[in-house]
Amino acid sequence: MKFRNLVLKLHSSIGIVMGLLLMVISFSGASIVFHEELDRTLNPSLWSVTPQGTQISPDLMLDSVGKEFPNFSVQSIRWPQKPDESYLLEVKAKDGKELQTFVNPYTGEVLGSRVWERSLIGFLYALHHDLFIGKVGMVIVGITGISLLLMAFTGAILWPGWRKLTTGFKIRWNTPLALVSYDIHKVAGIVSHFFLLIIPFTGVLIVIVHFLPMFNQPVQVQPAPQQAPVAFSELLRKADMAMPDGKTTYVSFSEAQPQNLTFRKKLPNQQTGYFDFSTVELHRYSGEVLQVNKVSKPKDAMSKMLIILADFHFGIFGGLLTRILYMLIGLMPTVLLITGMITWQRR
Repeated sequence: MKFRNLVLKLHSSIGIVMGLLLMVISFSGASIVFHEELDRTLNPSLWSVTPQGTQISPDLMLDSVGKEFPNFSVQSIRWPQKPDESYLLEVKAKDGKELQTFVNPYTGEVLGSRVWERSLIGFLYALHHDLFIGKVGMVIVGITGISLLLMAFTGAILWPGWRKLTTGFKIRWNTPLALVSYDIHKVAGIVSHFFLLIIPFTGVLIVIVHFLPMFNQPVQVQPAPQQAPVAFSELLRKADMAMPDGKTTYVSFSEAQPQNLTFRKKLPNQQTGYFDFSTVELHRYSGEVLQVNKVSKPKDAMSKMLIILADFHFGIFGGLLTRILYMLIGLMPTVLLITGMITWQRR
């Protein structure tokens, strides 16, 4: 069997076997490129508020949530970054049920709550991330990414433009459907080739990162001290004093160490891409500042790798234009699957 025929058989076989999964994962990925903007558009009553002057104390905000969900514990708080944004809290019941809860920062009113996976964006994100079956699903997504890499490599080998460049980019519109499909397939594949390599490659690496030992250490839950914690507003004040040039973006309550509270900060000139690595950790029951970690430019290899993976997998490295491009590229496997099946049936 000639090398080209062997490559063609491999290319076609992967497409037939993995085509549906590739279409589902890539289409869901394209759908969530603008996940936050889309979610805000679909759910303005949760995300948006009318500025009313001074925001209420975070203590009153937490009291309001506690009254609404008395049997739930707060896991995290996403801080409003604009005057018209609401608080986003993750609250969790003893039975493990988790809810996203939105709170008006001016009145303390609970605007609504939801199970993330039951929202449209949450559904698409979970579908793309692990197909709703946890780590087994992540492995399947990783294998699908490897399949797309193989298809991109073999497709590039089969591209007829290596023999004659104009042939590789020509679409014969006034020919039978099978030939038009073949031409669309070859042109779409080679035009999107770089991105059909970089997106699944970074996706596979993200799956691998999730399975690294450092992210899968057994959690030993410590009992909470039998005393009232320091007022949250006081802890916030101390966190701001510890890093006055940092703007709070996220607060996490540790389940494993309930005495600790971590404030995540955004620095004015940080070079950390998608992530805010700067943190202030405090003891909830004494108010002591335990650790201040100010990161304007990460130096460790893991942080640098996470930034690169996020930039190139989510398409945020070039701002709005690359995000739009990534959304279009995410639709490309569907186009290639349809045109490839038409070509395969003809052969």
